[in-house]
This record gives sequence, structure tokens and C-alpha cells, in this order.
Amino acid sequence: MSATRPILFATDGSPSAEEAQHKAIELARLLGAPLRVVSVAHPALPAVGYASYGYSNVVAELTEAEHKRVTELLGSIARTAEAEGVSCSTVIADGLVVEEICQGATDAGAQLIVVGSHGWGTARRLFSGSVSTGLVHSAPCPVLVVRSPHHAHEHAVAA
Repeated sequence: MSATRPILFATDGSPSAEEAQHKAIELARLLGAPLRVVSVAHPALPAVGYASYGYSNVVAELTEAEHKRVTELLGSIARTAEAEGVSCSTVIADGLVVEEICQGATDAGAQLIVVGSHGWGTARRLFSGSVSTGLVHSAPCPVLVVRSPHHAHEHAVAA
């Protein structure tokens, strides 16, 4: 591991990403490496129902609201990292989540990607996809998938 190449933390702001945030900041601090935080904006767009108001207006408003949410999220993470003595930069991306995170890692020359795991079962991953699985298969560098202790306990009980 290098002190000059950044650790990239990919987040969607979910509770599972919070666990990964702590690990990413801890690793960056221990290595003396900078932290780069990437979040891919993905507004929830309605399929139908806004003909009279104008679908394009709804899409623009939802996209703006999502960018505001992501900007606030990244600002909060950057303040937390800086308070722990870790140099931090942030990036908001638009597009396909796995591709954007991989591109961000390539652009930054990241030595490691840290991402959380939602702990979804096989059936839900089949329909929704898994960002962590996609990153493990596509990333230009090693990927650390951080499971929350809560999900690990559920998995152990189910086994």
C-alpha cells in the first residue's frame, strides 16, 4: 500500500455505506493516504403519471434534488475525514454506478476501492444487481467490501 495513491470510497449514503466509510477513513489515516469519495447520483424517476405537469420538469426537479442530496452527503463525509486528519476530495458522477466508480478509480490512480454491502440475498441481487459484485469483477484495483456487523450476524443466524 502507498501513502501517495488515494483510497477511493464509493458511497450511496446508505447505512451499509456508513460502515464502509469508517473503514475507508481508518485505512487512509493509517496509511497516510488521501481519500477520494465518489457517489453516483441516481434520481428515482417516475415511469408515468405526469403528463399534465410535464415529465421533463419532473425529471429535472428529481435530478436536481438528487444532486443536492449527494453534494450534502459528500460534504459531510469530507468534513468527517478532515476532522480525523485525512486529506479528502469528492466527486459526483452521473451514469452507470459500477462503470462510474471504476472510471473514478482509474482517473485517481486509486490503490483500493472501499464499498459497503447491502447484504441482500441472491434473489434481490438477481433483480437489482450488486454494485459490490460488479466492482469486484470490473475494478482496476483491489476492492474491499465491508459488511456491517448487523448483516454478518443475520447471515450467521441464517446458516
